[in-house]
Amino acid sequence: MSHSCVILYKSGRDKEARELFESVRKHLKVIDVQELSCQRVEKACDFALVVGGDGTVLRAVKCVSVPIVGFKAGRIGFLTAYRVEEAERFLEDLRNGNLVREDRWMLKVTVDQKEYEAVNDVILRAKAKPMSEFRVFIDGCSDLDFFADGILVSTPTGSTAYNLSLGGAIVIPSCDVVQIMPVAPYYLQNRSIVLPATKIIRISSQLESELVIDGVCVGTTREILVNKSDKTFSLLRPAGYDFFSVLKSKVGYGRSVNES
Repeated sequence: MSHSCVILYKSGRDKEARELFESVRKHLKVIDVQELSCQRVEKACDFALVVGGDGTVLRAVKCVSVPIVGFKAGRIGFLTAYRVEEAERFLEDLRNGNLVREDRWMLKVTVDQKEYEAVNDVILRAKAKPMSEFRVFIDGCSDLDFFADGILVSTPTGSTAYNLSLGGAIVIPSCDVVQIMPVAPYYLQNRSIVLPATKIIRISSQLESELVIDGVCVGTTREILVNKSDKTFSLLRPAGYDFFSVLKSKVGYGRSVNES
């Protein structure tokens, strides 16, 4: 067995994790099978097989330092390359050298001398009242003011997450840009802004607001600093992976009316 791995699974997906283990154990050295928690998984292995949806992969990114192969057991699956029942196809791709490593970057969020990493997005969201006045400072540019429920900053990876539901632009993962989107603004300002990832963004709120990173509230504050992180994470995908094909199959974007 030339490759080793760990299998991490979402709570409630132990049956699917066991099924995957039985499918790969004769071909891979499986070091451990465990439910994904908030704890780091420090195992010496080549990659992690993650069973769940995109949210599970997001959590796994912050728990492991090895490349991730996602196995879909959720709803959408932009970050998952296979279904659990496609374990043999994964093993064949592995044997044939048909897996491509895709490195993606994250955002660094600084608040009150603490730092967080965001894979998809960060939002500063009004807490005490439904709306607040937000000011967005982008280095080298005039500041922008919004009266809204919040301000969302997303990576290309996160462009198909909360940003998409707000009407933001879909961004190909390889692009080196960030996107700023006001959430439910009072005026007709529901358009996103796409800017180079080299820019430093500072967002302040008139009121104490919730800081939500990748869907998890980590506290409250009135100001955050957002910029591109030096940290990256890696996905292993089949060489023929096509982002546009995924868009059509997952959310129906660009799909012909004749396609089922």
